[in-house]
Amino acid sequence: MSNSKQNYLRNNMQKISAIIVDDEPNARMALRGLLEENFNQVEIVGECKSVPEAVKTINKLKPDLVFLDIAMPGYSGFELLDFFDEQNLHFKIIFVTAYSEHSLRAFETSAVDYILKPVRLEHITRALKKISIDAPVPENKQYQVLKDNFTNQLDKKIVLQTAETIFVVKMEDIIYMQAEGSYTRFFTTSHGVLTITKKLIDFEFLESAGPFFRTHRSYIVNLNHIKKVDKKEFILVMNNDAEVYLAQDKKNLLLEKIIK
Repeated sequence: MSNSKQNYLRNNMQKISAIIVDDEPNARMALRGLLEENFNQVEIVGECKSVPEAVKTINKLKPDLVFLDIAMPGYSGFELLDFFDEQNLHFKIIFVTAYSEHSLRAFETSAVDYILKPVRLEHITRALKKISIDAPVPENKQYQVLKDNFTNQLDKKIVLQTAETIFVVKMEDIIYMQAEGSYTRFFTTSHGVLTITKKLIDFEFLESAGPFFRTHRSYIVNLNHIKKVDKKEFILVMNNDAEVYLAQDKKNLLLEKIIK
């Protein structure tokens, strides 16, 4: 880990109590070792090898953070949340998962933090930088979207956060996205226009999660919502009659995708 990242965590993180939930002893040991060696703000107060054991430990120790494996015998990591009412969901979760393109899309669309297996220092650093004791715990609907999208063959919903509200939006309802500085405007059939506190580049993963295509540095469109393509003027007309720019070097690839 770079000195700048290490200094950032040391200077900006409050003390965090955490437990590790994983049925594999070696996986628990590897994660604990990296945490204890590099993140003295994180105090590991317990380890659990199953969801029922984790429920008891959480109720007893009240940790701030749970490092939670997904694939475990008996109960999956997702089912941990079934044991807690939303009012009692006082802890944050960082899921630990083996890499797959689909699993990463599921995490990105639900805006839930994760670490890839085998665990690496940079992955832990990235996840912990997002954790703050004062930040709100993700809402249950975010975890439900994660569970649904993780278990389905194709991601069907996305969690979008404005400055004040969390929205769950069906992928098919997104008409297009437009860059607006450090924000992204989502034009949807179900929620109108949503201004999201992330850059457009943060949503490029959607190109592999559904019928989305980046037509221009400022636009990503849903191919199913294109009404007309003006090949001469390099303009797309969407189903809501909005006009979207088409970069000249993107024209042929776009035509291949919509004509095939």
